[in-house]
Amino acid sequence: MASSQSILDDVDLRYRNTFTEQQKLIWFNEEQQELFDVLELDSPPYAFVTVAGENFYPFPDQFDFSKIKTVTMQIDSTLSNPPYVEIPFNRNDFDVDSSWNYWYTIVADAFYLYYAGGVPDAKTIYIYCEADPGQVTTDNINVSPDIPTKYQEILKLGILKRIAMARKDVLMYDNYNADYEQKIQEVLWQRKLKEPEWMQPTDVMPRTGGRQFYGWSPTTLGW
Repeated sequence: MASSQSILDDVDLRYRNTFTEQQKLIWFNEEQQELFDVLELDSPPYAFVTVAGENFYPFPDQFDFSKIKTVTMQIDSTLSNPPYVEIPFNRNDFDVDSSWNYWYTIVADAFYLYYAGGVPDAKTIYIYCEADPGQVTTDNINVSPDIPTKYQEILKLGILKRIAMARKDVLMYDNYNADYEQKIQEVLWQRKLKEPEWMQPTDVMPRTGGRQFYGWSPTTLGW
């Protein structure tokens, strides 16, 4: 994987500029964060196993539950490839659909799971959260950034267009931005092609900082 330094070196080769490394690191970090948001790059899921009759499951220390996007639960653990379903989020008691057999909410620093008839034993639950990239500084510039390698070309284009904007180079900005937007749309389109047809976008949980998660409506699953 390329280091942050090699990414900036490639940027300089493509478009000569006199901006300092510190300034380009600011753009690097801003662009990386934006790509994590736009491409919805997630952290590895947090998992736990249910206990019969237990509704409350405390989050581990430092767990940021405001970044939760999707929660799924194992349905039949007797199968070799057990299916998982998405658990709908309940903001308050008035949001619960009468057809929902299970839902979750956040109480203080704990995950609360409702399950009709009582929470079953030994069901695995996965919590998927938004991820934020680590900041790149002069101290770790020779280490690979958090953004996956397959998206580093988009990162470079994003930095290049920011440099062009700062230089008021409209022609180069338009060129870099066109390539940037095209690659973003290609990623999102390929991802959409892999989704089941029943998926429909819906805001399932409030996000901090103005960000939202677009997941799936419980009604599409017959809940």
